[in-house]
Amino acid sequence: MSMTGADLREAITSMGLTQVEFARLVDVSVGAVAQWLSGARAIPGPVESFVSLFLRLPSSIRETELQQLRKGSAQMKNAMYLITFTGNAGTGTATLTFQDGLVYGFDEAGAKYDGNYVPSDRKDHMFITAKVAMPANQPSVIGAQVYPVEWILEVSGHLPIYADTGTLIADTNAGPQLTVKFQRMRDLPDVLQAA
Repeated sequence: MSMTGADLREAITSMGLTQVEFARLVDVSVGAVAQWLSGARAIPGPVESFVSLFLRLPSSIRETELQQLRKGSAQMKNAMYLITFTGNAGTGTATLTFQDGLVYGFDEAGAKYDGNYVPSDRKDHMFITAKVAMPANQPSVIGAQVYPVEWILEVSGHLPIYADTGTLIADTNAGPQLTVKFQRMRDLPDVLQAA
C-alpha cells in the first residue's frame, strides 16, 4: 500500500522535522512536500522507501543525520539581502531572503529566484544555487538571447557566512559569470524563524 499524505505528515512529525527540513533531507522543494502532504501529488516510491528506511535506523544514527542537516542551516542566520549584479549586458538589483536552507526573492526586472544554500567546501562560506525564472521578452544582464517565453537561468556561488557586505563571483548555466555585490539588510523576525 502506498504512503498517504497523512502517513508522511506523521513520519515527518516523528522525525522531529519541519517541512522545510524534510524537503532539504530528501532534496526536493518545499512545494513538492506540501503537494504530497495535501494529496495533490503522489509520494514518489524513492521518497517513501527513504522515509521507511530512515525511520528504521537506530535512533543514535538518525539523530546524527538530523544534527548534520540542521548544522548546515544553522551556520547562516536567516536574513534578507539586497544584491546588485553585473554581467556582460548590464546591471540589476534584487532582494533575496535566506531562510532555513532556502533562498528566494525577485528582482527589478520581474525575475523570480528559488534555490537553496548548504555548507560550502570553502571555510566559512555557504554554497548557493538558485533557479532564476526570467520573464518572457526580458533581456538578461548576461546578454543571453531574449526568449518569447519564461526561461530559467541557473546561478551559483559561495557566500561568506559572517560578512554583512561584500562581492562574489557567481557562475551561470549560460556561460557568463556575474559579479554580485551583497548587503545584509535585516534578520528575519523571530516569529518567521520559528515557523
